[in-house]
Amino acid sequence: MKSLTDFDVLELPSETYDAVVVGSGAAGLMCGIVLKEIGLEVCLLTKGKREESSTNLAQGGIAVALPKEDSPDIHFNDTVRAGAGLVKPKMARILVEEGVKRVIDLIKMGARFETDERGLLKFTREAAHSVARIIYYKDKTGEEVERALLSSYKGKLVEKAQVKELLAEGNRCYGVVASVDGKLKLFYAPVVAIATGGAAGLYLKNTNPPTSTGDGIGIALRYGATLQDLEFVQFHPTAFCDNSECFLISEAVRGEGAILIDKHGRRFMGDYHHLWELAPRDVVTRAIESQRRITGGEIYLDFRPIEKRGIDIEERFPTIVKKLREKGIDPKREPVPVTPVAHYYIGGIKVDTFGRTSIDGLFAVGEASCTGVHGANRLASNSLLECLVFGNRVAYGMYRDWRYLRLDFKELRLTGKSIPLRIESSFSLEDVKRVMWENVGIVRSAESLTRAIDKLSEIAASSSRWEVRNGALLGLAIAVSAMRREESRGGHYRQDFPYEREEFRKHSEFSITDLERLL
Repeated sequence: MKSLTDFDVLELPSETYDAVVVGSGAAGLMCGIVLKEIGLEVCLLTKGKREESSTNLAQGGIAVALPKEDSPDIHFNDTVRAGAGLVKPKMARILVEEGVKRVIDLIKMGARFETDERGLLKFTREAAHSVARIIYYKDKTGEEVERALLSSYKGKLVEKAQVKELLAEGNRCYGVVASVDGKLKLFYAPVVAIATGGAAGLYLKNTNPPTSTGDGIGIALRYGATLQDLEFVQFHPTAFCDNSECFLISEAVRGEGAILIDKHGRRFMGDYHHLWELAPRDVVTRAIESQRRITGGEIYLDFRPIEKRGIDIEERFPTIVKKLREKGIDPKREPVPVTPVAHYYIGGIKVDTFGRTSIDGLFAVGEASCTGVHGANRLASNSLLECLVFGNRVAYGMYRDWRYLRLDFKELRLTGKSIPLRIESSFSLEDVKRVMWENVGIVRSAESLTRAIDKLSEIAASSSRWEVRNGALLGLAIAVSAMRREESRGGHYRQDFPYEREEFRKHSEFSITDLERLL
């Protein structure tokens, strides 16, 4: 099982580069910037417009051990504690120690962060952090990070280029096949990095941009890359949803003092965790769902305690306040109804410390990868930091491998033949998202996962649309991984196995062989 697209390299136009990076978020841009700086000819491909990424939507900030009362050791301990027993210590050490350097690099690139009257960085606190270490820019930190990185990237960037297949033979990647303006084109390179973001967009209710549907992870799976920890999906506790959209209400809002209340106006988080609203995200998410069932009503986020602390919420959270008022809600005067939604994908393509996958020449970075740095539950605001740190490291890993490769792409005679359909159906990507939300969501069980596996298998075997088949195959891998983990840990909660089990204190893996057994 490999291609979902028919192609012949002899019939398609092509371009050749030293390196190809797929994705224009923080991970892809940082990787591209460093590759260009060390002398490689780079082409960066992005599915939508250059600024369309999860990075651009990030509100809260970047966790970094810069305050005088903080240290990489303290940040490391918080990361490990939040990860529910599955954080890889070596990866976490790299994150917290190199993170300080990478944030300084970002500031040198022109990224702006909030400062006090002395010009010193301001820090805020978010869930499960023992100190205030989050640097931020209003409530649109990601937009500022994206701006700074885009302005620093000097290589080629192709917009509206949807990568559909790898150019691969045996266990080696030679480039990618992309649809550019509706026409297939080949991009050859001895080293390729997948930085396409995560798969939370495969859920009906999510905070991701429309482009984040796990494309790169699904492609890597089809071509034989080993995936890791697919069952772990982080659901953000506080989003506002109506019939038209869901949008995130940053954890920084709770960090500044907002509280969660039920329909009776009762603050309830103390019933579930001693850190109240600043408990780890998985705890807060399940507490909201539990309290909703107990009371039979909405859960609300009350901003008003923030202003009692002397903080103007319009100045601190201008984007959120404006958006809520557009929806007819004034957070200065009334609590805001909130609900958990799919937010961040912890699992992904298994990589080493320099982003190498199990396919030669193929790298992965950012949310598309699984470094193990987040364990079973990501510590708030470690995601942008991971993009910066491992974007830099992956560039050097790619450079190292590129130096020893001299490939003659003219000798390649690669073709792709799409996997045949059993029958042709009219399933859409919305059907995949609905199955995932209803059956592989916040609360799972053997019964719900069986339904998901059956339906996703049907969709994957019968839809002729690339996005639908690729999404269904990845969704199927997620559901099977969740079925195999018979416990609850971090972002994975099984109603029929509600506690952690020591025999499952290990990382899971999923490969093309597992998928072929199902189809």
